[in-house]
Amino acid sequence: MSDFTFPNIGTMPSRTLALLLQGREITHLDFWRTANTYRLSDPVYQLRRAGWDVQGRRETVPTGDPTKRSASVSRYHLPDEVISAAGEDGRDYVRRAKEWERKASGMAGTGATAPAVESAGTNGQGTNQAKDSTGGAQ
Repeated sequence: MSDFTFPNIGTMPSRTLALLLQGREITHLDFWRTANTYRLSDPVYQLRRAGWDVQGRRETVPTGDPTKRSASVSRYHLPDEVISAAGEDGRDYVRRAKEWERKASGMAGTGATAPAVESAGTNGQGTNQAKDSTGGAQ
């Protein structure tokens, strides 16, 4: 058993970590295509706070802008030794995250919600059903 803290399956940090544990290098655009969110820096920040050694390097890439401008982006990865140290726990985590993604993708456009998991929520916190979206009691 490894000493790593794995985020709750289905969260943006979990979706990020699953990609990184597969040895992928990901950019904002990769994550947008995979997770349909424009934000990668926050899940990376959360993983780093949880002790994951997520590495990033800045690079300049061309854009599709007709002015031919370039953009500076970060490309994130986990060092090979971190992936190896995560071991079987890491491989099992990736399997569970992929299964969640598969189930969630199957529900796209149906009006159904993503599959519930026992540990759903952020940092182990679930939704408080006694409060409405503004945070007030019902």
